[in-house]
Amino acid sequence: EASNFSIWELTLFVIIGGLGGLIGAVFNAVNEHLTIWRMKRVNQSKLRRFIEVICVSLLVSVVSFLMPILWGRCTELPTDMQDWTNQEKNLVEALVPFRCIPGKEYNEVASLIFTEGDTAIKQLLHFREEGADDNSTFSSGALFVFFIPYIMMANLTYGIAVPSGLFIPSILSGATFG
Repeated sequence: EASNFSIWELTLFVIIGGLGGLIGAVFNAVNEHLTIWRMKRVNQSKLRRFIEVICVSLLVSVVSFLMPILWGRCTELPTDMQDWTNQEKNLVEALVPFRCIPGKEYNEVASLIFTEGDTAIKQLLHFREEGADDNSTFSSGALFVFFIPYIMMANLTYGIAVPSGLFIPSILSGATFG
């Protein structure tokens, strides 16, 4: 039976795995330093914790809104979906037409940042490639524009005074990087 990859690609898989481990180690190191900083400076009073939550919320909101604006590129929606499953069609419907023509185009970065985390993960992992050119739903550039600020925001929000979760952001970051 034929495989979906060539033997030479195994080297790339090893490199991606190594880089993923490195990114995880940096994430943990930065988070440890942030936790120590918070214990010394922020956790001293409820007012400081409240101010931190307001500031982090404002920063995450601004960055999340600016990322799709800076991307500024519209991608055509898949058109030939006759043999697609209902799940795949629902994922197409979940693509966000932020500053694009609704029903015809979508913004790749907005589709990752403005949807729920589990939907974005499904979009990354379950979309089939389309057309003779084997076009992907999310370009490498869009994934990069999303990944860098997203993982930084995930690191910043983890440990503030409100529950922010780490599981879905970790899975989404990994799916984006991979």
